Amino acid sequence: MPRLDRPTLPLQAVAGQPLAIVLDAQPAAGLQWQAPAAPAGCQLVADGQAPGGAGDGSGVQQCFRFTAAAPGTYTLRFVLQRPWDDAPQAVQAVVVSVR
Repeated sequence: MPRLDRPTLPLQAVAGQPLAIVLDAQPAAGLQWQAPAAPAGCQLVADGQAPGGAGDGSGVQQCFRFTAAAPGTYTLRFVLQRPWDDAPQAVQAVVVSVR
């Protein structure tokens, strides 16, 4: 499957307050989002999973929590990848504007 760069996801946050970042995943196919290293002065942690819809066969959403200590604009690049694959299936850029 060729790599798919998804449209950039713009989000807004307040310095010192956690921001939820939720991405659709496909764990049944082995595809999970891998979080990038957090920028300096920031924290980015995996925050579990949530159902992506109702009923059998519905997707799953992976949740991450991002916190920035100071205002600014931060770009995070998540990759959707199977642990055994060398190349990602998709890349999701998230731009967080923190005030």
